[in-house]
Amino acid sequence: MSKFISKKDLNSWLNKVRENRRLVAPTKVEDLILFKEISKVEDIVSDYVNTDLSPKEFLFPPTEVLFSIEKKDGGVELTPARVEKETVIFGMRPCDAKGVIALDKPFLQDPADPVYREHRDKTFLVGLACLKACAECFCSSMGGGPDDPAGFDIMLTEVKGGYLVQLLTDKGKALLPDSMLSESSEAKPKAAEVSKVPAEEVNKKLRQNFDDPYWGRLADRCIHCNMCSYVCPTCYCFDIRDYPKKGGYERVRSWESCQAAGFTKIAGGHDPRANKGIRMRQRFAHKLLYFPEEFGVSHCVGCGRCVKSCPVNIDIREIISDVQKLGAKGE
Repeated sequence: MSKFISKKDLNSWLNKVRENRRLVAPTKVEDLILFKEISKVEDIVSDYVNTDLSPKEFLFPPTEVLFSIEKKDGGVELTPARVEKETVIFGMRPCDAKGVIALDKPFLQDPADPVYREHRDKTFLVGLACLKACAECFCSSMGGGPDDPAGFDIMLTEVKGGYLVQLLTDKGKALLPDSMLSESSEAKPKAAEVSKVPAEEVNKKLRQNFDDPYWGRLADRCIHCNMCSYVCPTCYCFDIRDYPKKGGYERVRSWESCQAAGFTKIAGGHDPRANKGIRMRQRFAHKLLYFPEEFGVSHCVGCGRCVKSCPVNIDIREIISDVQKLGAKGE
């Protein structure tokens, strides 16, 4: 027997959630499906394959004040930013929960980033298993899967009349009480079929072919739009600047991209990654080599958003396959 909630009861629960917390869920914005704060449960879109952007921005916003600086009584006072309201992110796909797991690794390692940690502590992740897959998805090759519950507080799987429910953490159990659930003998549906890429030990092949001219040839296509970084659920490069405000300053963190010209330029004007090919290699080496070696998980979750969004068709699936062949006889 499995725990079950009807669609009617789910909507009632979401309305209760919305009373005291910020409810974020997939909704239609012009021709896109995006995670947005929901004012009406009826605005939630459930019949989607995947959203055009991940909900990363609700844990790691595109622009965010870290703290304010004010001169006061002959001294300097720092006031840290606070996350005032709890957030429930509803309808996440498993690849995006894997993305949150990846973000947790650098941001929560000691010493933890205090603003991210507060976002994380005050956010509930409610997942929805994938019963259909987008053409670009390859999550099962990167350590995940279309019905993988890892990273969620609650996982839902759609069945006739409602959803099978997995309460996975204490936060999830507190958010959705047993009293709202019933028992069901409904069989769990088969997860979506996703494409495969040959990712096994790609980190070793990438290290072996670190200086291959392949990266320069690939980078010739790149136009520095940075779209791949901004749609990615795991990219976390950022810039920090201080801005004057009301007799003091605010320190602001904003998204950046390792593909942007000048991103690694240092005092004196030296840029260790001034070459496009080196920047291109950095992106894929970070995802497939450095991050897995440092944190033990892939920095690519196989969502396929970068594949879908790249205007010059740079495809990480092809790159993984190419790297496996580099150095082979005849290559």
